[in-house]
Amino acid sequence: MGRRLAFLHLAFLAATIAAMPAAAETRVALVIGNGRYAAVAPLPNPPRDATRVAEALRGSGFQAVTVVSDASRSELIAALNTFSEAAERADWALVYFAGHGIEIDGTNYVVPVDARLKSDRSIADEAVPLDRVLQAIEAARKLRLVILDACRDNPFVASMRRTSATRSIGRGLARMEPEGGTLVAFAAKHGQTALDGEGEHSPFVQALSRRLPTPGLEINKLFRLVRDDVMAATGKKQEPFVYGSLPGEDFFFVRDDSGRPPVQAAPALTAKLPSTAPPEAPPAKPAQVAALPPIQSNPTAGGNAPVNGPLVSFSRSNSGWQATISLPEPAIGLSWRLGESGAYADTDLLDVIDQRTGRRMPNPSFHLDVGTAAATIYLRYVDAAGVTVGPFPIAFDPRVALVRDQRRIIEMVGGSWLEFRNFNGVLLYYTSLVSYRCAIKELRIGLDRPEPDRVVVLPPCDEANPFAIPSSFVPYLKAPPGTRSASAQIVYADGSVSAVKQFRR
Repeated sequence: MGRRLAFLHLAFLAATIAAMPAAAETRVALVIGNGRYAAVAPLPNPPRDATRVAEALRGSGFQAVTVVSDASRSELIAALNTFSEAAERADWALVYFAGHGIEIDGTNYVVPVDARLKSDRSIADEAVPLDRVLQAIEAARKLRLVILDACRDNPFVASMRRTSATRSIGRGLARMEPEGGTLVAFAAKHGQTALDGEGEHSPFVQALSRRLPTPGLEINKLFRLVRDDVMAATGKKQEPFVYGSLPGEDFFFVRDDSGRPPVQAAPALTAKLPSTAPPEAPPAKPAQVAALPPIQSNPTAGGNAPVNGPLVSFSRSNSGWQATISLPEPAIGLSWRLGESGAYADTDLLDVIDQRTGRRMPNPSFHLDVGTAAATIYLRYVDAAGVTVGPFPIAFDPRVALVRDQRRIIEMVGGSWLEFRNFNGVLLYYTSLVSYRCAIKELRIGLDRPEPDRVVVLPPCDEANPFAIPSSFVPYLKAPPGTRSASAQIVYADGSVSAVKQFRR
């Protein structure tokens, strides 16, 4: 029962180094790369492709990009539920999925890594229909986009038992017609299969990540150029296809405000992509942030006061800590040091051009080992004029960071604290809360009551393995058969109390 839910720790972090200096729209993205399949041969590229696409989206003006790798079905549903809440407040909402996708009886599904699919009837229980992905973005105000690099051969066909002779199991994905204002881009058109490629990224991702940061490229033209690039790189064996339609307004990932005419088609891609050339003229020298005073500690989340130093958030996973940095100005280099002495380590550069500097973006994150003790982290960066700014001291306390991170996730997944299931009676699961129990002092639940009336005892917080659920613990309540609703309230570790949330069966 030690289910890994660490992927949610990256959920919807604030912008780190935005590619646009003043983006008019709010843009959010969920990027999923499933490669480590349990029942069929793994796919090496999807997790790498997801990282590459996320970098390109960040460089194209998306303020919040969440990356999920090797997600099980429950993790995939949880990520979509959380993302739908962000999409409600966004102008643009985008979901990218790389991995296995299959079509059965004309319905498209994306396949989680824990799917077994021993029969065609298993698909509804073990996979996620594409319509569920579309539901996650439907509330976005202007543009809704799903990109699927998932049109591969169905690897489950050989072992999948057919329960109906008339049930079709197709190659690739089936064509579809999403509602107005929504686009669904397939890496290969209906009935075709997509290629993983011979390099570290699929041909589709190589083309897409190259085109996304291009200024002045309208979205329909962008996908037409991606189509040409992929066909050239695969010898016309793979043709991407876009379904759906948009209103009359133009949509740009990166606008061109220079007054130059719209971008023209670039030379087609070959199997190996050329590097992106710098702009013809260097960007104007930005105003300096003069005499930045060092910050004494990381400001608390949610403050609106102006900040002239880096902001850092820490997210814990089973492999350690991820520190994510937001800088107050454009930068061309970023480095850090743990403790009072030693050499600074560069975060390296992303394969994304920052349109403000005309140079590659510094990677806005770095990794700390699981056992890293409380310490001061020193950050410094090189601004667009080549001046080193800092160092800035950032306090790191693993206990404080764990509680803060888990509370943030709990509040973001408020719609999935409780879940009713029918299995030998009515069961009320609170699994996600058990996984983030280090931030919880007390959990209260009520059945058919507007106010919770019972305290649910959770396992102790295990800081060494905080997300694992002990094998002896049962993360659900058995409810009476006629139960119609439940309420929940949390007392957090600092003693503050959440609002009461209601859940209907």
